[in-house]
Amino acid sequence: MDREKLKRSYQAAAIAAAGIIGGIFFYTVIVELLNKTGYKPPLQAADAGGAKYALYFLALSGLAVLKMAGLKLGGKKGTPEETIKALTTLAIVRAALCEVPAVAGLLIFLLTGGRADFYLLIVFALALEIYNFPRLAQWEERIRGDFGQL
Repeated sequence: MDREKLKRSYQAAAIAAAGIIGGIFFYTVIVELLNKTGYKPPLQAADAGGAKYALYFLALSGLAVLKMAGLKLGGKKGTPEETIKALTTLAIVRAALCEVPAVAGLLIFLLTGGRADFYLLIVFALALEIYNFPRLAQWEERIRGDFGQL
């Protein structure tokens, strides 16, 4: 197993994950621009409750999907190359799934005008992104554990 190949794959996954995290900051810019221009949401307080709870449920269901993705893609593979490919795919999928609460928060803001809900879900999404960000040491440990070499 070539350490350089592992490092290149890790860097590609880390760059992709960082790009996805950058999207979260873009959502914040959108919300602040809309807020400054006097954006009026289409749903008022009475109608907003159901939409808000449905989007919170969507945000939290991302945790279950994140766990399932880890179980599906994180199993032992036949070769180190297959493992590296699976780790890269899993890192990108995890980053995308961690963004689901941010998207739900953006939708809550667009539908109901709930800035506090938006920022709560943004912080939750960023915490998930940081926790699930790929780490080279974990990848190396996985290769050593599965194949006894690096």
